[in-house]
Amino acid sequence: MLKLIISLCAVTLMFSSCSSADLLSQLSGKEWNVTSLLGKNLNGGDAPGKLPSINFGDNGKLFGSTGCNNFVGSFKLDGTSLSLDPGAITKMFCPESSEDNFLTAIKQVTNLKMDGSTLNLLNGATTVMSLVPKTK
Repeated sequence: MLKLIISLCAVTLMFSSCSSADLLSQLSGKEWNVTSLLGKNLNGGDAPGKLPSINFGDNGKLFGSTGCNNFVGSFKLDGTSLSLDPGAITKMFCPESSEDNFLTAIKQVTNLKMDGSTLNLLNGATTVMSLVPKTK
């Protein structure tokens, strides 16, 4: 019985570590554009200038745009648990941008879920923001 429990724990650990690596490979190397934020759909007409975006870099580096300012911070991925820290942010003034909502939302993220090519950043079961890979 003890061998069975140890074997099950080892298999569970193996699958959970693989899922983080698989998710990281899906997240890295592309720019993710925000399509919905705190329950509201975004499009180019909603945010003068540009939409918020996120890039997941190597070694837990996070960078992107708030829709107004650029940021460089960090992220931590453990299975499907995710924490985001926008870190340092430039300070340009951009009236009518979605920056405040984006910064509020990014700090609420606790986990993620991939739905096809859509990345959903969640707080528990509630979608905080949805993102899609930037098309060239």
